[in-house]
Amino acid sequence: MAGRKWMAIRDMDIAAEIIGVNPLKAKLTAFAVSGFFVDGRGAVVTAANAVQSCGRVTLDDTYEASVAASDADLGAALLRPSEALAPRAVGAFRADTPRLKSEVAVAGYPFGGVLSAPTLTFGSLEDLQGLEGEAELERLALSARPGDAGGPVLDNGGAVLGMLLPQRQGNQALPDDVAFAADASALQAFLRDSGVSASETRGERAMDPEDLTSLAADMTVKVSCW
Repeated sequence: MAGRKWMAIRDMDIAAEIIGVNPLKAKLTAFAVSGFFVDGRGAVVTAANAVQSCGRVTLDDTYEASVAASDADLGAALLRPSEALAPRAVGAFRADTPRLKSEVAVAGYPFGGVLSAPTLTFGSLEDLQGLEGEAELERLALSARPGDAGGPVLDNGGAVLGMLLPQRQGNQALPDDVAFAADASALQAFLRDSGVSASETRGERAMDPEDLTSLAADMTVKVSCW
């Protein structure tokens, strides 16, 4: 079990038996994105449009989950696993205002889960609103890939600043290094309305890169649509 970011609360022998005969393994995913744990029982936040039309949703290709709530305007969905999980780390949302131009990192699965652990992509926080003044958005200077959508945007102390949104589709092509995130306060409001009490923190001094990578790996989940 070394290296696992969580383990089922149920008896592990039973869980291993289930994993060994998981019928989902025999099917190909339509696509995979990212998400992150937001409570101690394994609830996950991810990109809403990634799970809106799935026959099944799984976490890390192992546990089935269902869409408990969704906000199309915010672009976020709340997933609940079919059985309670015990995450090694849960995202803590930053309660104070981050500094513009500060370094951020997105944890995600940019290659659709080909790699066994999430990857950190670094960039900077460019604005605390969208291009048209949307208060629930943050603008990032960061080159993300589609599989990163739904992943946590972290400051250099490991606090969650937001959730990375999928690349915008429209008539205007934005530069490759422009990305947007649903901001922490909007996500917290969505979670409260969905019955989840999310953890908060304030901006702290920078973590060592190894510690930040470890924290990101423990809280970030591969979300697959089957």
